[in-house]
Amino acid sequence: MDKFDLYIERVKHLPPAPAIATQIRSLAGDPNRDTDRLAELISYDPSLTAEVLKRSNSAFFRGIEPAADAFEAVSRLGFNEVQYVVATSLGSHATPRPQAGEALDADSLWRHSAMTALATATLAGQALEPETKAFTAGLLHDVGKLVFATVQGASYADILRRAGSSGLILQEAEAVHWGVTHAEVGARLLTRWGLPASVTVPILHHHDPPSAAAPYERLTAAIHLANRMAHQLAGDEAAAPDRAPGAQEAMILLQLTEQDLPTLIEQIRERLRRAQGVLQITV
Repeated sequence: MDKFDLYIERVKHLPPAPAIATQIRSLAGDPNRDTDRLAELISYDPSLTAEVLKRSNSAFFRGIEPAADAFEAVSRLGFNEVQYVVATSLGSHATPRPQAGEALDADSLWRHSAMTALATATLAGQALEPETKAFTAGLLHDVGKLVFATVQGASYADILRRAGSSGLILQEAEAVHWGVTHAEVGARLLTRWGLPASVTVPILHHHDPPSAAAPYERLTAAIHLANRMAHQLAGDEAAAPDRAPGAQEAMILLQLTEQDLPTLIEQIRERLRRAQGVLQITV
């Protein structure tokens, strides 16, 4: 068992975001329940998106190509199977795990992941890349943090306090303490769960210069910048996207200039406003 498996083997289900879990429970009790609404809610939650993709890409449900986004996975599974997957995931976390709660503000991570997903889709659209796959990759980019929080608990909380929750400093601290980073663990977990390389490779390299993720440089560039934009939208002015290592390479790949960034930020704000009912985020 290698260093990745030490973490991955101990994670059967990832904790869902409380706000999304509440809405899904309400939907389950609605006699007029809507599959599209269920897929929309799942699509905004990293753990549930990973769970339905894992199930839809299993041997029983897998098609010619692996599913790469929540809507495709829900369509492939059908409402009843999706309800089973969601219920299993929610049930496994009905009692909060103390170690995960100590390590990570899951609600804040969920909001950041959803904001990054919308930003990644916006940037991908500018570059004529598929937005649904970009959204999924952006949503899942930090799923490795959930793994560390679930397995390492208080130790990860200490790392986060000292290194901060974003950027290369956290990656370096994780590598020093455990020999792997949240990007590596998350990408390995999602690969094992059947997600395609076009999603997992950009997740693996979302803190790296996009050229490291060939042949998926453009999607990686979009996540690289979107991650910074999401931190900036949440109030971290030090996270300006043009200051990130690899930012210039990413902007060249996406054919963007610094003058384009304010317009893109406003487009992302508008998408966040349209998703207000699901995300409960003020922008």
